[in-house]
Amino acid sequence: MPLLLLIEYGLAAFCALVVLVFLYQSIAIAKGDQFLTLERRWFGKPMADGRTVALRDEVGIQARTLGPGVHLFIPFIYKVQKHHFFTIGTSSVGIVQAVTGLPMAAGNFFARSVECNIFQDGEAFLRNGGEKGPQLSILPPGEYQINPHLFRVSVDSAIVIDENQVGIVEAVAGQPCVVGRIFADPVDCDAYQDADGFLRNGGQKGPQVKILPPGYYRINTALFKVERAPATVIPNGHIGLITAMDGGRIMEGSLLSRKIEGHSNFEDGIAFIKNGGQKGHQLDVLMPGTYRINTSFFMIKAIVPWTSITADCVGIVTVLEGKPIIEAHKIAAEELSLALHNNFQDAAAFLAAGGQKGLQIPVLRSGNYAVNPWFASIDQIPLVEVKIGECAVVTSFVGEEGEDVTSSDVNAKIVRNGKRGIWAEPLGPGKHPINTKVCKVDKVPTTQILLNWADNESSAHKLDSNLKTITLRTADAFNVSMDVSVIIHIAMTDAPKVVANLGSVDNMISQVLEPAISSHFRNSAQAVKALDLYTKRAELQAHAKEHLQSVLRIHHIESKDTMIADVVLPAELTRTVTDRQIAEQERMTFATQKQAQEERKLLENATAQANMQPKVVESERGVEIAKNLANAEIEKSTGDARGIEIRADGASKATRVTAGAHAEATRVNALADAEAIEKKGLAEALVILEQGKSTAESYKLQVSAMGNEIFGQIQVVEKIAANKLKLIPDVYIGGGSGGVGGAGGEQNSLMSLALLQFLTGRNVFAEQRAKNEEEGSR
Repeated sequence: MPLLLLIEYGLAAFCALVVLVFLYQSIAIAKGDQFLTLERRWFGKPMADGRTVALRDEVGIQARTLGPGVHLFIPFIYKVQKHHFFTIGTSSVGIVQAVTGLPMAAGNFFARSVECNIFQDGEAFLRNGGEKGPQLSILPPGEYQINPHLFRVSVDSAIVIDENQVGIVEAVAGQPCVVGRIFADPVDCDAYQDADGFLRNGGQKGPQVKILPPGYYRINTALFKVERAPATVIPNGHIGLITAMDGGRIMEGSLLSRKIEGHSNFEDGIAFIKNGGQKGHQLDVLMPGTYRINTSFFMIKAIVPWTSITADCVGIVTVLEGKPIIEAHKIAAEELSLALHNNFQDAAAFLAAGGQKGLQIPVLRSGNYAVNPWFASIDQIPLVEVKIGECAVVTSFVGEEGEDVTSSDVNAKIVRNGKRGIWAEPLGPGKHPINTKVCKVDKVPTTQILLNWADNESSAHKLDSNLKTITLRTADAFNVSMDVSVIIHIAMTDAPKVVANLGSVDNMISQVLEPAISSHFRNSAQAVKALDLYTKRAELQAHAKEHLQSVLRIHHIESKDTMIADVVLPAELTRTVTDRQIAEQERMTFATQKQAQEERKLLENATAQANMQPKVVESERGVEIAKNLANAEIEKSTGDARGIEIRADGASKATRVTAGAHAEATRVNALADAEAIEKKGLAEALVILEQGKSTAESYKLQVSAMGNEIFGQIQVVEKIAANKLKLIPDVYIGGGSGGVGGAGGEQNSLMSLALLQFLTGRNVFAEQRAKNEEEGSR
């Protein structure tokens, strides 16, 4: 019984276990975020060759999947595997590649699209002929029940183009581009988000013309390579130069492609292609702003500043594109109105109006110009400035043929202003917008012009910088250098005639004035001696002035004056003349000096007389006083003399005679001084006479008083004393009776020594004594 129960329970347990195992093998449960893939192990058809995923009735991993929930199976036939849903974020896309399927057609890189519920129906994919390999369709954001055994899904970021960017696209698959083209023809493909539509519509592989503007894009990045590039920004004051990398062929002989309408500043490359855009440098430029341009299709070759013409300049334009200049005599293109092409800024309008390439006649005034430098080059040159005191003669090499309005004495044609030729009306002081490449401007001074023929002298205008001192050969074969100055004047109305005849003021000086002056003075000097150039200078100057006036009048130039500034004679000639003149001047100087000395002598005599007049009067009074004093002295001396005669053998008489002589001498001297003052020569004579008389009278009185011998000795002693002659010896030896004899001789000697001591002031005895003592001490 227990055994039976045990067997029954065991059988029931076994059956329950079998049921549980059967149920476990028959039921599969998938959660809400899960799905199931199946593998059929038994009882089915074999898969077709080349496939690795089976259909429903085939053995192998099944293409179909089972979603969330409870699923029943025949036990032991299917093996179930759970998977989580594929989640694609909002900023991502899913790129799908089929592991199996039909092989792609030769030359294809992507499988053709088939209906398969966004790759969630694997059996539909296989049954509808899905091909293995990269798929064109992508998975947008969401959750997907995709069989990982059939499809491999990679998540990639969505394409985001920022506001200051553009997306440049290149397709790695599609039809080949047209021969000769670089960029693919555009097709409708929803901004490259419809890869299947791109290929279905004949999309071509390679760089694409259309760009991606700012935004989000779900693009199959396996088919399309997207490069983000910055938007094109042209700063203020600049223009952008564009080169199209694709398009039609530029016309033969052209440098720039023709203007295409509708491309919206090169932002619409499709319109550019459809409207026949040509590859190469473009006529149109980009003005300042921001542009969304496919920079791989339209390359920004350069961003250059506008052409700026300053206030004191003009712009001379040379157009590089257009019709050629055919006429041989033309140096510039036919003139078109600046308003027609907006100062060369509208190149297309210039070409449409038949504009010619080459140098243009109109100039650009002060301002900024957005001119395409590939279309035209601009040279900026200063305005033609005409200063006060001059005018400008314009010679135009372009324009219509004008009628000659001048006289027959003018060598060239002068026409009305604006015509081809020398303009009749010169330009006055000011600044003028002249195209100096089609016109020649000659400045002509209208004030008086001073021209110097001198080696080291030139005027501020420098017109005479090449003029040198004129060398002349005179009639007497001397070489003489002459500096000449000429003043001329050209009237403003005659300036065009001067230019017509001579070409310029410089030519007038070198071809007319310089030869005329030099030849005239050389011819004139042949008949004149060198020294006569000084004496006949005025005559030569007058003849030169008259000759020059006649020469310049022919050329419509007025000669105001001709002056000889300096004449330089040879050194040997000037030395002779100079010596002669110096001698003559010295002779005249000596005569003048002699006359001056005579006059000075008379003046001094008169002056002396005038200066001595007070003294003459004084001397006259002095003479009278001296006479009275002399008479008194004489009387006194006479009395004294008588007393002396009585006291000492005539000594008194000698004293009287001496006093009288002195008194008489004083009187005579006074008279002599008075006479000398009154008249120089006569006064001196009278003084000498009176002195002689006085001396004679004195001598006479002294001789009568002392005797001839004593008076003579006294006079000799006085002269010796006056001249300080040394007659007394330092050693005196006396003695001997000699001729003198005895005591009488000694006495006479002693008296003589005493007299000498009195007269000379020397103590002879003391000196002799000192002499003897000195010798004795030795």
